[in-house]
Amino acid sequence: MKKEEASQRLRLIGKQCAEILRLLEQLPPDPISEAAIRSGATELKQELESEYIRTLPERAQRSMTIFELSVYSPTIEEAWKESGIRRLKVEGKIDWKWKEVIGAVAYKVSKYLA
Repeated sequence: MKKEEASQRLRLIGKQCAEILRLLEQLPPDPISEAAIRSGATELKQELESEYIRTLPERAQRSMTIFELSVYSPTIEEAWKESGIRRLKVEGKIDWKWKEVIGAVAYKVSKYLA
């Protein structure tokens, strides 16, 4: 993956987080917003998990660019492991914890794009 592509993926994750956080401004959410929040959170969670699994094996890391090894992969790992998104129950009640988790993912991703 080239640097531009990896950066673009991180920006997309950041945009997903921003959209979910915008919808989370109104708690409790209306049914339409709730569906959009759950859908966005599910997609975000799946994307982070799949990228984390993809970049984890040593054999995959051998074919990565320096940018992927030094920025992209650690960013994905931090977002997946340290934000709390892997423990987020997307079928559960939407509350302030969701803001914390999605905000943490957004922060982890944005600090490498700054």
